Amino acid sequence: MAARMTGGQAVARALEAHGVETVFGIPGVHTLAIYDALIDSPITHVLGRHEQGVGFMADGYSRVSGKPGVALIITGPGVTNVATAVGEAYTESVPLLVIATSEERRWLRRMAGNYHDITDQMAVMRPLTGYAGEATALEQIPGLIDDAFRAMTAGRSRPAYVEIPRDLLDLEAAFDIRPAPAPARPAPTPEAIADAVAAIRNANRIVIYAGGGAVSADACAGIAALAERLGAPVVTSQQGKGAIAEDHPMALGNLWERDNPVEDLLRRADLAIVVGSKLGVFETEGMVMPLPGNLIRIDIDPVEVGRHYPATVGIVADARRTVEALADALAAQGIGKQGWTPEQIAKTKAAALAAMWRENDDYLKALRRAIPREGILAADTTMMTYLAARRYPVYAPRTWLTPTGYLTLGYALPAGLGAKVAKPETPVVVMVGDGGFQFTMHELATAVQFELGVPIVIFNDSTYTAVKRDQAMRYDRRHLAVDLVNPDFRQLAAAYGMPSARAESPEALEREVTAALGRNLPTIIDVPIGWNY
Repeated sequence: MAARMTGGQAVARALEAHGVETVFGIPGVHTLAIYDALIDSPITHVLGRHEQGVGFMADGYSRVSGKPGVALIITGPGVTNVATAVGEAYTESVPLLVIATSEERRWLRRMAGNYHDITDQMAVMRPLTGYAGEATALEQIPGLIDDAFRAMTAGRSRPAYVEIPRDLLDLEAAFDIRPAPAPARPAPTPEAIADAVAAIRNANRIVIYAGGGAVSADACAGIAALAERLGAPVVTSQQGKGAIAEDHPMALGNLWERDNPVEDLLRRADLAIVVGSKLGVFETEGMVMPLPGNLIRIDIDPVEVGRHYPATVGIVADARRTVEALADALAAQGIGKQGWTPEQIAKTKAAALAAMWRENDDYLKALRRAIPREGILAADTTMMTYLAARRYPVYAPRTWLTPTGYLTLGYALPAGLGAKVAKPETPVVVMVGDGGFQFTMHELATAVQFELGVPIVIFNDSTYTAVKRDQAMRYDRRHLAVDLVNPDFRQLAAAYGMPSARAESPEALEREVTAALGRNLPTIIDVPIGWNY
């Protein structure tokens, strides 16, 4: 039945109808009608300290929970502040919903001298989102939120944006807001499965390449079953870490590099099954990864199936439903392959790791020992993350959070906090460099206020190390603007009333992370470190 409510109440009720339990935001005078409605709502609100951090919190929440993260954002500067987080979510296919206000309709886009004036807020957000909708009338609010959720969950996940002029939020109307059913994920056609089975029947050495879409679709069990049946080693992208446990006998992990033992293995394959990956420029080093010409591509996005590495068999469908249907069809027809043995895969993995960069790897091993198997690592854009992409084993899906597309600094701390909000009983650790930490370190206040017991490991070398290395290699060590003057991070922790420690060895790091995981407050762990240039 319809009930009278304000526009602000309609926002809250529509979010409730979609099963939203938590939102992240910072209130402003333009959004107060929404915040007033949240007082009477079961939805929990997590207060950030900057809109970029708010967006990253919602991103981390989404990646861990598998549900859309929601950010409530103020007009003008709030929207431009959150735009970086939305851009990150777009490149990583994360369902992040931003609900923002705009000027009153009579002043909209007129630059009439109001607070938070902006020429065209929708034009800022449209290129960064898969869906952008603007309310021009009060009754449109629930429908726009429905459309946003449908867009985020029906196909390839992208962030969505709903903009509501502030004057609509205090007006009243009768709304009939009902629970919205989640759209079904598309299943593969029988013809597509038959084509894939035929390609597999005619192949002898098969490899599987799993990307972030395999993780977000929860296709991990099906990938492992397929790998075991086909004797197929599983290589992953960075975002695909966790698509198969990296100690599984068929797992090769994110270990491909040019001219290494994994490349040798790929060259011997006569069929590859690519699950949920765009096979992007970075991951394939400009499309030089030597995948065989015989290629089954499974992706929910039809655009990706046909580009970079064209498919012999293209299946546009949900990754989990597809790999499970494929495994069932192969079992029903008694098709299996010898492929590679677990011993051969283990030998290839060991040889690849032995040939790879390993400087400071002992610190990653210490982290892995301290973090339980199902624990989550939120890793920033930093040298240790580049190392971890290869050498930190991930054992479960949705436990490895890092930016690889937008590659923004400052992601890890707020994303780790969002992850902890989503799974409060699961250990979460943040790994960040000293430079990246200072992009969003103000979110320590959120961690303290909401008692989020997250160890924050700062690998501290007082340098933007990756940039300094490039200057050394490409510009004959002509360094500029890469050396940092940092605060005393332990004194910063004291100012926030939170514990801290200094770890000057891998053993000390393991000990301090283990202790910090037992606290209900965040802990800064300052780790002095050096690199060879």
